[in-house]
Amino acid sequence: MRIVFRYLAMQDVVDFALETLRQRSPVGSVGDPHPGLYRDSHMVFLNGHVVSDVSAFRRGDQINISNPVPYARKIEIGRMKMKVAPKIYQETALIVAARYGNRAAVKFTFMPVRFGDIAAYAAFSRQIKAGRRRMSDKARQAWLVRQPALEIRARWRLSHG
Repeated sequence: MRIVFRYLAMQDVVDFALETLRQRSPVGSVGDPHPGLYRDSHMVFLNGHVVSDVSAFRRGDQINISNPVPYARKIEIGRMKMKVAPKIYQETALIVAARYGNRAAVKFTFMPVRFGDIAAYAAFSRQIKAGRRRMSDKARQAWLVRQPALEIRARWRLSHG
């Protein structure tokens, strides 16, 4: 008896997830200095490392998709001052799971994404918020590096051959 692992090429799941995120992403309005920045900033991580594709995916690996722009968390939880549909990542997780759920476990989560621009934003936002009630520096830093994300893992099916 031989046991064979069969699984879906994960790139298909990632491509669909990225396309869905892009379609659902706000683009900005007239006068926006960076129109489409959020839409164009979704990043793919394989086992915590940024990758351009997941061709190196192996059994047991974890794929995450997140967005490093400083306001991604605000968009997700609906705290933007302008009208932007919230729950981009939460609803995308449901859409991707509905399409690929028999082959991939897809869930919404928050993950740490550490890039220089987030630290710069933390310093900038601290100055902007002067005079208002604000969280501690430690809490703000922790909050700023936890961005909305999709977590994708392959569902492994065994077949006897």
